[in-house]
Amino acid sequence: MKIVIAPDSFKESLSAMAVATCIENGFSKIFPDSEFIKIPLADGGEGTVDVLVDMLKGEKQYGEAVGPISGHVNAMWALLNDGQYKTALIEIAGASGLDLITPGQRNPLIATSFGTGQIILQALDLGAEKIILGLGGSASNDGGAGILQALGGQLLDVQGNELPVGGAALADLATIDLSNLDKRCANVEFIVACDVSNPLTGKNGASAIFGPQKGATPKMVEQLDIALAHFADIAEKTLTVNHRQSAGFGAAGGAPMGLCLAFEIQIQAGIDMVLDILKVDDALAGADLVITGEGQMDNQTLNGKTPFGVAKRALARDIPVIAIAGSLGTEVEALYNTIGSIFGTVRSPQALDQVLSEAEGNLTRTARNIAATLAMGNKLSLK
Repeated sequence: MKIVIAPDSFKESLSAMAVATCIENGFSKIFPDSEFIKIPLADGGEGTVDVLVDMLKGEKQYGEAVGPISGHVNAMWALLNDGQYKTALIEIAGASGLDLITPGQRNPLIATSFGTGQIILQALDLGAEKIILGLGGSASNDGGAGILQALGGQLLDVQGNELPVGGAALADLATIDLSNLDKRCANVEFIVACDVSNPLTGKNGASAIFGPQKGATPKMVEQLDIALAHFADIAEKTLTVNHRQSAGFGAAGGAPMGLCLAFEIQIQAGIDMVLDILKVDDALAGADLVITGEGQMDNQTLNGKTPFGVAKRALARDIPVIAIAGSLGTEVEALYNTIGSIFGTVRSPQALDQVLSEAEGNLTRTARNIAATLAMGNKLSLK
């Protein structure tokens, strides 16, 4: 039996590779002679660089950059060289991520994506001809303005003064000056990988949907939404299109807005991009079973998360899919149209720190029990 194991990480406890290994360990106790193909995955957000650099044997890089609120961070990114051109793999979370600050420091009014722009410059300095930027886990709600400013773009108020960083400052934007933008931006293939299709503004936009997790109060959400809408209106003079309602522009605090002023960007579903890069379709050929999963599965899993992306590819080949999650959230029933069975691993009500510390054992045991159930089912069907 050929079993493809293709999970995402369990955030804060197990990497995608560690998850895949636990599942293999559990299943191999019941099906020791099976062929296991492990493909750790990510959906374009945090962890994407780690997954791709490990699977494709890339070279990790580290660069100092401005943090999302203050100070500096040492951000990790990666460089691939496939013999034709150099590809940089960057995550906005690396320099501008929510995990880089404490809950008490969260303030999307002033948080900036400037550090991510600095990492992009470092990639250009090392000869990157293609850049893949994973959006997810950002602390900023600045419409990618900080990235644009780091690359040399100027955002000016009515007096001609450069705006301070942060999303709130965009309300004072009067002019966008790209005359000093780094010339190399025009010659780079730029792919934006994200797992959401939210527009830039409105009730489903960056501020309303993702602002609260970054520390935005209802008043801040309204303020930031107005500021992003104004940014899109001023940018229309340069772009000849208004991106207020453009799909995907609400990702990472509206980062595609600033990015499209610097690059000719392509927005791709993060999981589909990763699946294609890793040639997962080839691995699925001849598979009897696919096992996927992520830390928590709920109704958001349908919005381009790893298990859903993997399951769609398997379903197209009539391969059954089992998903294992650290925990199950709300409205998982909708997933049954694509995923045959979904299992949680938490054995009892527990404190979060205990759940995280026991993740490896819980996952391995759950995988073993699922395999044993399959084996019993096979025996019963033969009677």
